[in-house]
Amino acid sequence: MADRHNISTAETTFAAESSGSMGVLTVRGTLDFTTHESATEFFDKAFAQFGPHLVVNLLGLDFLDSRATGLLVTCWKRALDDGGWLGLVAVEQGAARALWITGLASHVPIFPTVADALAAAPSPDAG
Repeated sequence: MADRHNISTAETTFAAESSGSMGVLTVRGTLDFTTHESATEFFDKAFAQFGPHLVVNLLGLDFLDSRATGLLVTCWKRALDDGGWLGLVAVEQGAARALWITGLASHVPIFPTVADALAAAPSPDAG
């Protein structure tokens, strides 16, 4: 994988890399109102670099609040509106459990591993 960019705060680490024509974004730590501005900047840069073809790995989250959940919904809608696809990588436990509690998991595609998300992603050329 190539084309990496990283942003870190005291509690949160954001990393991005390419896998073929997809951007693979990894968020570790806390995703809440205190990191919202950094997270928004990170996702904006990811859309600029990779376009609307993204996998967001949330397996390393310690905390996810409602504002951050809203940001994930915004990114998902942005990817769809731009003719792309966004899949999340998460399991129904810990911080990411909020995705199931809020019902988001029934709308946004969620996978247990990055490899599963990449395998399920439609080809960007097919759009």
